Amino acid sequence: MVSSVRWRSAFLAAAALALGFASDGAAQATGTVEGRVTETGSGRPLSGAQVFVAGTTVGSVTNERGEYRITGAPARQVELRVRLIGYSPINRTVVVPAGGTVTQNIEVGVSALQLDQVVVTGTGAQVEVKKLGNTIATIQPPAFAPISTPSQLLQARDAGVSILPASGIAGEGSRIRIRGNASLSMSNEPIVFVDGVRINTAGGGVPAGGGGSVSRLDDIDPTSIDRVEVLKGAAAATLYGTEASNGVIQIFTKKGTSGLPRWSFNVEQSATNYEESRIKDNCGFARTDTAATRLGTFFGRSITKFEPFCINASHEILGTGAGTTANGSVQGGTNAFTYFASGRYASEDGPMDVDFLDGLTVDKVRRIQGLTNLGLVPFNSLKLGMRLSYADALQQVPQNNNNIYGVTSLAMFAKPELANCNKSAMDPDNPGRCTGAGNMYGNAAFMTVREAVQQTAENRAGRFTGVFDATYTPAENLTATATLGIDATDDRNFLFRYFRYDVDLFTGNNITGQRSIGATTDRQYTVDFKLNWKSTIMGLQSDFVAGVQGFITKRQNSGGSNTNFPGPGLEVVTAGSNPTVNESFVQTVNGGYFFQDQLGYQDWLYLTVGGRYDYASAFGENAGGVFYPKVSASIVPSDRQSWSSPLGINTVRLRAALGKSGRQPDAFAKFTTYAPLSSELGAGLAPSNLGNPDLAPEVSTEYEMGAELGVLDNRLGFDYTYWNRTVNDALIAKQFPLSGGFSALQLANVGVLDAYGHDFKVNAYLVQRANWSLDVFASAAYIKQQITSMGGAPPLKVGGSYPRYRNFLKGPDDTDGDGKPDKFWAPGDLFGAALPGPCSARPAGKTYMCLNAGELPFDSNRDGKPDTEAEALAYLGTARTMANLDPIRYDEDGDGDYLDHYLGKPYPDWNMSFGGNLSLGRSWRVNALFEYRGGNFTITNLTDAFRNSHPTIGTNTIDAANVEAVIVNPASTAQQRLEAAKTWWYHLKALSPYDGLNQNEDGSFLRLREIGVTYTASAGLAARLGAKEATFSLTGRNLFLKTNYKGVDPETNAIGRDTGGGTDGNYLEAVDAFGWPLARRVAFAIRLGY
Repeated sequence: MVSSVRWRSAFLAAAALALGFASDGAAQATGTVEGRVTETGSGRPLSGAQVFVAGTTVGSVTNERGEYRITGAPARQVELRVRLIGYSPINRTVVVPAGGTVTQNIEVGVSALQLDQVVVTGTGAQVEVKKLGNTIATIQPPAFAPISTPSQLLQARDAGVSILPASGIAGEGSRIRIRGNASLSMSNEPIVFVDGVRINTAGGGVPAGGGGSVSRLDDIDPTSIDRVEVLKGAAAATLYGTEASNGVIQIFTKKGTSGLPRWSFNVEQSATNYEESRIKDNCGFARTDTAATRLGTFFGRSITKFEPFCINASHEILGTGAGTTANGSVQGGTNAFTYFASGRYASEDGPMDVDFLDGLTVDKVRRIQGLTNLGLVPFNSLKLGMRLSYADALQQVPQNNNNIYGVTSLAMFAKPELANCNKSAMDPDNPGRCTGAGNMYGNAAFMTVREAVQQTAENRAGRFTGVFDATYTPAENLTATATLGIDATDDRNFLFRYFRYDVDLFTGNNITGQRSIGATTDRQYTVDFKLNWKSTIMGLQSDFVAGVQGFITKRQNSGGSNTNFPGPGLEVVTAGSNPTVNESFVQTVNGGYFFQDQLGYQDWLYLTVGGRYDYASAFGENAGGVFYPKVSASIVPSDRQSWSSPLGINTVRLRAALGKSGRQPDAFAKFTTYAPLSSELGAGLAPSNLGNPDLAPEVSTEYEMGAELGVLDNRLGFDYTYWNRTVNDALIAKQFPLSGGFSALQLANVGVLDAYGHDFKVNAYLVQRANWSLDVFASAAYIKQQITSMGGAPPLKVGGSYPRYRNFLKGPDDTDGDGKPDKFWAPGDLFGAALPGPCSARPAGKTYMCLNAGELPFDSNRDGKPDTEAEALAYLGTARTMANLDPIRYDEDGDGDYLDHYLGKPYPDWNMSFGGNLSLGRSWRVNALFEYRGGNFTITNLTDAFRNSHPTIGTNTIDAANVEAVIVNPASTAQQRLEAAKTWWYHLKALSPYDGLNQNEDGSFLRLREIGVTYTASAGLAARLGAKEATFSLTGRNLFLKTNYKGVDPETNAIGRDTGGGTDGNYLEAVDAFGWPLARRVAFAIRLGY
C-alpha cells in the first residue's frame, strides 16, 4: 500500500513539473515538420519509423500510412534522422519556419544488415552494433503477427534463442533457452529486464500436475513493447555479472513522442482447437460373446468378440475454444513532457468442453494489463522518465500431464471394454451414456473422466512494476544515468475437490473433499548508476563507462492443505480435519561494480575492454567476490573511405569477443541447517542441509567470433557466429558420507560443462517494386553440449526413483581402459533397456548376448538362451496372455545394469526458422514464419509407452489391442501369434523392467508458426469508419505440422514452465506424457487509429 502511494505521488509530481516547465520550452521559437516515410523502390508507406530532430528529444513515429508530424521543432535548420529496423538509417536537413509548417517526405532504403542499430543492453551506454565485438539481437514486434504473449514474440526470431512450449493448455508459459544449457543444477533461464529493471519471470504455481504453469514474463502486454534486445552468452553479458551466464533479455516499452495525441484501438476475436487426429483412439475388445453383446448394447453398434473396436474419450471432451482481445493506447506530448499509456484485456477459453459431463474444470486464461510511460525534460541537460505498469492475471486449468488424476491422462487411459452403467442405467437416447453414476469411457483405476472434471485449479496474480530513471548531461561528453525500480508480484493458487465429488462412485481419492492453497510474494529491487565519458585520446575515440548495480530479491511462500470435510458446501481450508501448512522466506542480495572502455580508430576499428566485480549473499563465507573480465574487437573495413565495394560487397565486418559471467548457488545452500521434527515426544530438530562455506558461483567463459557481409546494395545480408563455452565450478548435488548425519544432497563446485555452436542468419530483399515487394529471411543454430566432468559424482537421474524418466546427467566414460575419459555425454542424455541385436553387428571380442539367424528376443523355457522361431511357434500353439511374452533384455557392458544402453538425446542439434513478407500494392501484406527442430533429437513417448504396454491402464491403442486380441484368442494360429508377438517385442513392450524400451522416437518437426494476411484501408474507407487509419488482419498460429513423430506432439513436455532449476527443472525435457498438443489458433483483428 505504501509503495502504491509513493508511486502515485511521483506521478503527480511529474505532471506538475511538466506543466511548470512547459513554458520554458514554449519560450523558444518553434515550428512543425510533417511528411511521409516510404520505402525506396516500392514507395510503400512505412509504419513504426522513428523520425526525430538530432540533438533534441523532439520526434515522432510514423502511422500506418507512413505519416509523421513533429511539433515543437526548433525554428532553424535542423537535421532529421529516420530509424527503422530493416532499413538503412538516413538523415535529412530541413529548415523549420517559426510558427509555420514544413513538409519533408523521406525515402529509406532496405538493409539486410543492421550495423547502425543503436543498442544499450550489455554496453553500459548507447552504442551502434557495428562497434561491438559480440552479438546482440534486436527484435521488433512485427505488425499484426499472431502474437499474444512476449514468449511468442521471441519464438523463432533469432538464431540460438529457443522458446520451448509444453502443451496446448490455455495460458501455459514457455521455457527459454539461449545457446542451450549453462548449468546442471541452477536455472537455465536467462535473466530479464524491462526498461533497465530486473523482473520476476518464474512460472506461476498451479496445482494441476506437471503442466499448465504460466510464465510471469507473459504478464507483460506485448502490444506495449517497442523492441527486445537479447544477449546470448557470457561474452556479451559480462557487465551483468553473476546470474547472466544463460543470457540476458531486455524489453523496452513504448514511449511518448511530441505532438498531438495519437490514439489506437484494436479488437481481436480468435478461435482455437487441437489437431485431434494426433490423439490416438481408445481401443479394446470383448473376450466373450456375453461381453460383446453387453458392449454392443452399450455403444449402440455391432461388436464381435476378439475384434478390436474404438472410441476416443479425448475427442469427446474437446471442441473449439474462443478468445477476445481488446487494447488501446495513446501517445503524445510536448518538448518538455511526453506520454504513452496503454491498456489491454485478453481472454481465452481453451478447446476443452466438459459441460455435458456437468464438469467444473475450466481451461481458461484472462489478463488485464496497463502501462503508463512518462518522459520529462525540465532542462536540456536533464531527462527524467517514469514507467508504471500493472497486470492482473487469472488462469484456470484442468489436472493434466503425468498425473493419475489428470483429465488428459484419464481420457487417454480409458479402455472401452470396461465401460458400463452398472451403478445407474444406460441412457436410451444416447448410446455410451449413463443416466447417473457409471464408467462410460471405461477407466480401470484412479477415477473416471467425469470425476476428474469435477476438480478445479486456479492461479491468480497481481503485478506492479515501477521504473524511475534520470539522465544528466552536465557536459557534452559526460552523462550520468540512474535507474531505480521495483517489480512486485503477488501470486495465489488453489486446488479444490468438493465434498463427494465422486459422481460415478468410482474414485477413492479424498472423496470427502480437499482444498490446497498457496501464495507467493515476490519482490525484485534494482539500483543502477553509471557514468559515461566520451573523449579523444591520442587520436582514438574513447567511450568509457563505469557504474554500480545491485539487485535484491525477496520471495515468501506460504500455503496449506486439508482433507475430510464434514459435509457439502464447505470451500475453505479450515473446514477439513487433516490440516498441513508450509511457509518459507528467501532473500538474496547481488551487487557489483563495472567498467568498460571502447576505443575507436577512424570509425572502422573498435576495441572494447571491461569487467565486473560481483558479490552475492549466496556465496559461501570463504568464497569472497568474483571478477568477470571481457574484451572484444570489431573491424568494419567497409566503413573506410577507400572502400570500393569489391566483388559487389557493400558491407563487411569481422568481430570477436571473450568474456566471463556466472550463476550463483541457491540462497541457503552455503548454510548448515536443521529442520523441525515433530513426534509424540514433542518438537525437535533433525539434520537438513550440510552446508558449504566454500560455495562459489559457476563461472562461464565464452568466446565467439563471426562476420557480417552485405551485397547487392545491402539487399542481401549474411551473418555468421561461432561460439565456444566452458562452465567451470559447475554446481552439482553430491552425496556426502551419511556418517555425518546429513542425508540430503549438497551443492558443490565440482563440475565442468563444455559447449560450442554455429549461428547463421540470412536476410534478403528480393523485390522492391511499386506494385509488389518480397523479402525473405532464415536463421539456423547448431549446438553441441557435453558434461566434461561430474567431479566424481555418480550419474544423476531425472525424476529420482521414478523409473519411467530416462534422462541422466552423466560424466564421461573410459571405454578403452587407459584411464582417460574418451566418451562424453550431453546433459539429459537418455539411457534404458534394449533388446539383443544380430550377432553380425556385435564387435569382435565382445561376448554379450546376441541373436543368430532365426533366433528371437524371447526365452520361453527360461534356459537363458534365445528361442528359435520353431521353439516360439511351439510355445505359441495355444492361447497365451501378454504376461507370458516378456522379451529378453541384455547387458552390453556386463556391469549388471540392464538399463544403461544409450537411447538418444532430448535436445536437437539444429534449430532453424525461415519465412518472408509479401506486399501487394499499398494495401495488402502477407507474412509467414516456419520453425524447424531436428537432428539427433529423441523424444520419450511415455504416453504411448503406457497406452501400448501397461497391463491395467494401457494396452488400449489399436496396435496394442490387435496384438493382445490375437495372443489371447483361442482361434488364432501359432503363426498369427508369432507375428503379433514380434510386434509386441519390437514395437510395443515398454515400462518396468524394460524402462526406455520402445518409448523413444525421432522428434524432428517443421511447424508453420505464424501466417497472416493484412489489409490497410484507404483514407476514405477509414474515414467512413470514423477513424484516420484502419487495418484488418486474419492470422493463424501453429496451423501446420510436418513430423514423423507418432506421439501427441513433438513439443509437449511432462512439465511446463519451471524456472527453479534442479535436475528435473532443467533436464526433464522432450518427454511426451499425457498432455494435449499445441493449439491451432486463427484470429481476426481490426485496428483503428485516430
